[in-house]
Amino acid sequence: MNADMIAAWAAQNGFHSLDSAIFRRQDDARTITIEIKKMSVVLIDERPGSRPRLISRLFKDMRSVSETGRFEGLLPAGYLP
Repeated sequence: MNADMIAAWAAQNGFHSLDSAIFRRQDDARTITIEIKKMSVVLIDERPGSRPRLISRLFKDMRSVSETGRFEGLLPAGYLP
């Protein structure tokens, strides 16, 4: 797993690029931001009325995209519509 693979996945799944390392997706219910760091990725899930949920993983701990379109080890099943 590397930064280029995550950036390509984000672009294919409706995330808008704010710069080369930050991608954001918004709908009525929440805003999801993906921040690509040097050796890790951070996912920030913000919902109105709730505290932001943070998920952080090292690239080496993540597996490729599964058939469901999610990164194994980062996103729980059904996390993104």
